[in-house]
Amino acid sequence: MYIPTVGSGCLTITMNTALLYPAGYNADFLEIPLPLPAPPAGTLIRELPYTHFTVLLDPARRLAIATGVNIDGDQLVTVDRGDDWHLDSRIPLYEQTGESVYARNDLDRGHLVRRQDPVWDDTTTARRANYDTFAYTNAAPQAGAGAFNQSKQLWLGLEDHVLTYARTNGNRISVFTAPVLSAQDPIYRGVKIPQAFWKMAAWTTTTEDSTVLHAAGFVRPKPTARRHRPRHGPRPSPHVW
Repeated sequence: MYIPTVGSGCLTITMNTALLYPAGYNADFLEIPLPLPAPPAGTLIRELPYTHFTVLLDPARRLAIATGVNIDGDQLVTVDRGDDWHLDSRIPLYEQTGESVYARNDLDRGHLVRRQDPVWDDTTTARRANYDTFAYTNAAPQAGAGAFNQSKQLWLGLEDHVLTYARTNGNRISVFTAPVLSAQDPIYRGVKIPQAFWKMAAWTTTTEDSTVLHAAGFVRPKPTARRHRPRHGPRPSPHVW
């Protein structure tokens, strides 16, 4: 069941799935409330709650306009990865970017909410979270063969750092990730392919009865396809602000 709501000037269609899923991203997870990023005014989006994370899907682009995940570093567990990519039965197929875009090319189905991030709590919940991250709504086409999100020195290195920090310190962290959706993105198999991605991590610290919200943001341009990339020379670094 779709429940239209209006907030921040945008129309949000929330999926009424209380009997099937937890509430998704929790804005009150940190000691200071932190809501999901608000899309531009007038944007039609579908709010899709999963286990410990939420996807805000742009049905026209068939990709996420934003994702938010809660990470509890004190309760992280390890489960088998699996590789069960699947469409979300709650929304029409034509609003999703499925396997047909990724078949027979060098594009990766890049996780937006990283697989390990929502995998915490009891084993049953952790396994459900792991499965949920393989929804195509939580993916975006990314350059394959290690050129983007599989690079230890680049995006994956950043994701590893965030998760390791949460686990080592037993911290709670909220992370937002999405492609940069531009009107100039090139079209491939009927889908505009993002050329850049952004990520923001937020956490709180408390000292002397004062709680402070901290955040770090990153933008990563998408590299050109491997066959067009120069053999030598420096690679672009993530921008940090």
